[in-house]
Amino acid sequence: MAHAEAKWHHDLQRWADAMFHSYLIFSEPKVWAGFGRSPEFEWMFLNTRSPTDLVVLTPPLPVAIAELVARELNASIPIDAPPERALKRGRRIAKSVLSAVGYGGRSRLPRPMLLSASSFDSSVHGLDLPPSDVLKACIDELGGRALLDEEAKRALADAGLCGLDRADHLLGAMVLDGNATILPGVGITSIGGFKCNRCGSRGPFLQLPCARCGRDICAVCSECRNMGIVRECTPIYLVNPPYVGTSIIGSVADKANMVMPHALTPAQVDAARALVEWYETDESPEAIVWAVCGAGKTEVSYGLIAAALQAGKRVAYAAPRRDVVAELSPRIQSAFPAARCGVFYGGSSERYFGADITLLTTHQAMRFYGVFDLVIIDEADAFPYYGSEALAASVDRSLAFGGRTVVLTATPSLGHIARIKAGTLPCFKISARHHGHPLPMPVVIEMGDKPQEPVVAELATASLERGCPVLVFVPTRHRAPEVAEYLSQTVPDARTKWVHSGDAMRDSKRRMLAEGECEVLVSTSVMERGITVDGVDVIVADADWETVFDCRALVQMAGRVGRTASNPTGSVWFTCSRENRQIQAAREMIDEMNRDAASRGFLNAGSEV
Repeated sequence: MAHAEAKWHHDLQRWADAMFHSYLIFSEPKVWAGFGRSPEFEWMFLNTRSPTDLVVLTPPLPVAIAELVARELNASIPIDAPPERALKRGRRIAKSVLSAVGYGGRSRLPRPMLLSASSFDSSVHGLDLPPSDVLKACIDELGGRALLDEEAKRALADAGLCGLDRADHLLGAMVLDGNATILPGVGITSIGGFKCNRCGSRGPFLQLPCARCGRDICAVCSECRNMGIVRECTPIYLVNPPYVGTSIIGSVADKANMVMPHALTPAQVDAARALVEWYETDESPEAIVWAVCGAGKTEVSYGLIAAALQAGKRVAYAAPRRDVVAELSPRIQSAFPAARCGVFYGGSSERYFGADITLLTTHQAMRFYGVFDLVIIDEADAFPYYGSEALAASVDRSLAFGGRTVVLTATPSLGHIARIKAGTLPCFKISARHHGHPLPMPVVIEMGDKPQEPVVAELATASLERGCPVLVFVPTRHRAPEVAEYLSQTVPDARTKWVHSGDAMRDSKRRMLAEGECEVLVSTSVMERGITVDGVDVIVADADWETVFDCRALVQMAGRVGRTASNPTGSVWFTCSRENRQIQAAREMIDEMNRDAASRGFLNAGSEV
């Protein structure tokens, strides 16, 4: 019985946490609408600022519906409307909205409950209100973050600012003070659709029974579930950073002190200098660093990071993949030994929200709000960031007002290229690798309707005879083992492996190729980045399979060749039925960078383009 009673109380508390009221606020000379868990507390808090009447219009509702009612009220009731007219119109609008979302019916709309300013007694009601120093401490603790309800409560409790049972009041006071915004995790749009207010996704949404609000159907965002479940009935708090426009605590000069791990190449020096000049003299909100594969984009950004730290700014360095962030974090910390670095990816432990430099995956940007003065996005062309409106929106939301973005990429999108050519996007090219040799130009082999495996085997054999390992790219998962089996039979002396994104051994197979434990690796596009193998040659089979191999992917695959100073050249082949526009565009992009490097004197004497 005791267990059943405890569970009942727990379920009742979860339901209460999920329920909000919509209300009208009358504070001379304005009227506006709001929503909250505890109208009485919010009425008391407002009356400490100025005499305020508050009229509760709705029964307890999931936060998405309460917010929708308040939004429609604010859109329809003028701020200078007479109280009687505002109340009459407000009830009509509230009933209409509730009916539209399935909460309609006269019996479901209670009589308005008036909390009058004339009955407010500060000596009595003020006892329940948080002191101003506690509210300031809350802003210091949560500032610049986007937190789900439970995350926000737990953070305040862990900081010793309140118990979990009092966190609602502190969060509500932060919202009423204008230091935070409360939104439903999944909000309802004016036309009846859904939008995730954490990641910005507009679907698809799961429609699931919900133990929290007790409804048979409650929308859940499927785009960002791995960051914690976001529901219609779960609020999210966007907390203003307390340090906007202020210098980072501590010696700015020390934090900006930079230790470059090695000398930059002439191409890197040019790009790094131009990037800092853009930051200090240009007002453009975004710039792009277009660097060939293996040119060293990260080090080029160090001067920019130092300039931002010197100005007392907060910097984020973001990348789509967790392994990239994990690998970069010790390098950047070594380059800026006096700066505090926070590292955010799945499973990371050094999560400092007040860091000078924050390294994070683009997914983790969902945890931040209006805090970064400079965001550097590495590999912006990579999955899952490329093509994701949700991740792009999350990164944008993490920017402070007036914040700026720098994109680092080897393969700019068509949109970026169009803006570069139009002169609306500042672009800084690193068109040569450190060893001063041009990028290998892919050779296209058109096969018509003939099978491509025999020519792939011939090319692989020729590479192996020269002592070069071979990376063979194929467009689909089922092709990887098929082509690997064919090569095992036709090139019997070569140790051949295959890999795709679902292979749990993909990291060890990558290592085997790099360390010479296998000579041929057949892979899907999972190996198009993040792999450097000395002396490797590349074959892209079915290169005209453009639903998988667009020009950006082809450039990245070709970019595996010639990356090291000991083997700066190599061979790239695209086998296909017919050369298509994507293959042509990839070759044109490589040729453009080689010509740029030659014209600017970045290539070794005698190098041919």
